Amino acid sequence: MTYPLIKKTTNNINESQQVDKQGTRVSSLSSVDSDVGLPELELPENFGEVVKGIYRSSFPQPWNLPALRALGLRTVITLVDEPYTQSHENFLKESGINHHRIPFIANKDPAVKTPDRVVNAILRLMLNKANHPILIHCNKGKHRTGCVTACFRKLQGWDRQDILDEYLRYSRPKQRLLDEVFIDEFDPSTLSRLPQVSDAKSWERSGAYSNIPQRKDQNSPENILQPACNGIRVAS
Repeated sequence: MTYPLIKKTTNNINESQQVDKQGTRVSSLSSVDSDVGLPELELPENFGEVVKGIYRSSFPQPWNLPALRALGLRTVITLVDEPYTQSHENFLKESGINHHRIPFIANKDPAVKTPDRVVNAILRLMLNKANHPILIHCNKGKHRTGCVTACFRKLQGWDRQDILDEYLRYSRPKQRLLDEVFIDEFDPSTLSRLPQVSDAKSWERSGAYSNIPQRKDQNSPENILQPACNGIRVAS
């Protein structure tokens, strides 16, 4: 079930807080005097391009929103119940973004898992190009987002090992065996017609992002995706 944007008056995020994260940093190359330097914009941690028009990440913080604005998003799918701040709500409204909150159960108990009908609702949104560009996120951008991405890859006809390799790139060293079980057990056959209609099997990354080496640590995927052009760059 898709839930509307949850509005709460309290949160634990200090929106003026300045932090140095292991996220993807971009610098705007427009409307800035080169003599005064380029202000850095930071995409959420674990940000990546799934295919052209579909992105994945951790929970965007208020300081990530200017960088996300450059993506021209039409849709955001939130896989967790954590509320957005007023900055998030303003960002969605000002950018004309449709927001879907579809809670995805973390795979921590073998007796409890997200029903296929919920996963299918997410995948239908992803397969509809009218929703693109689209961002899918959970808290860390590792497990829930990784499972959804893996289910999407199954619809694209990816080999099992390639699917798991991608999941591990973002989740390691905190990968979950139950995530792999969930991925293996997901049956994409009920949506088999949609990838044919949308030609999703042919969808690839745009080429505006390329894999670049990054320091390996427990907070980041092995590779991050770097905007190579279009007026922004990744700052190291």
